Amino acid sequence: MPNYVHEVGRATRVTATGVAVLTSGPLNLIGVMVASVITANFVQLWTQTAASITGAPVVGTMSMATNTFYALPAALPLGLTYAVTNDDVDLTIFWNPAGGV
Repeated sequence: MPNYVHEVGRATRVTATGVAVLTSGPLNLIGVMVASVITANFVQLWTQTAASITGAPVVGTMSMATNTFYALPAALPLGLTYAVTNDDVDLTIFWNPAGGV
């Protein structure tokens, strides 16, 4: 169970549909928060360095309910690329750089 008092990370807000690179350097993923939006957010995550959907999947397509924090602890040495496929988007990805980035 995450310790929300002591876990600290960078917060990257995602408000657009599409595929994007969060970072191409190594990172430690903490989790994803979905804000209060009209519909659930459909998200895919890969570890890789290119903005494409051909890397190693971290999670496949998942439907993330609104007003929910999803703990996704992972060490990703090749960075993180995400894709959001629905129109009503408001996610915050919590992460920390790893390996001196």
